[in-house]
Amino acid sequence: MQITTFKTETYRGCPVYYRNFYHHFEYLTVVEGQLYTAHLTVNPALLTNLIYWVGIEKLPYSQQQLKVILTQLQRLAQTTIDFVLDKEKK
Repeated sequence: MQITTFKTETYRGCPVYYRNFYHHFEYLTVVEGQLYTAHLTVNPALLTNLIYWVGIEKLPYSQQQLKVILTQLQRLAQTTIDFVLDKEKK
């Protein structure tokens, strides 16, 4: 199985990691010593999947598709971090 990792970022002092394996995308983040994660399953478009199987592309997703997927994962990760950190303040 090939796992593709994307650029790591930090949000509110918490590291956020993004990765892809098969048609599954996930984020992992550590908030106050606890690991949080969420997964998305995204099926590639027929044309980009065909280009991938021919060997022209490294992933069965276009750059635009990857941008949208990673933006959604970023929102999920930030919501998780905000929820955990703001919950601690109450």
